[in-house]
Amino acid sequence: MQENAVAGQTYGFQFCGHCLGAVIPNGSDMMVDPSLEIRPLDVVAVLLDPDAGGAFAGFINGIGAGGFMGVCKIYLGSHVSHQGEIIHLVAQLNPPVISPIPASAIEAMHRCAEAGILSGSAPLTPEDLAAIELLIPFVTSGNARSPINPSWQPKEYPQ
Repeated sequence: MQENAVAGQTYGFQFCGHCLGAVIPNGSDMMVDPSLEIRPLDVVAVLLDPDAGGAFAGFINGIGAGGFMGVCKIYLGSHVSHQGEIIHLVAQLNPPVISPIPASAIEAMHRCAEAGILSGSAPLTPEDLAAIELLIPFVTSGNARSPINPSWQPKEYPQ
């Protein structure tokens, strides 16, 4: 996720990749509002903590380079681990994959304003619909949750 600061509390970035199918096409300009609650099936921008350790450290180190440590995924919900940590479930459509991210590995998680797989803003392909059908059983609840670190704002991306 490459960020560009925008006046006010909202910020924007250009989405790169095909992991969200027709829901968010590659190259789309996204707006994020860190004040919005996050609901299951919303698209979220997740900033990973580069200093996080544990089982998720390999993933963070695999995508992190020069401050580029964000992902844009579909939020499915959360649960509490046996150790008492909140684990957030995020997913993508292409290919359909679910990633459990411990709260300790997240620096910020904000909702992409008016973006979600149910928003109806983009026609879904048959492949997107098949992937959504695979992901629906993993939605943990319909409850909205507060954004993580709503005061976080992007800095200019290093060129």
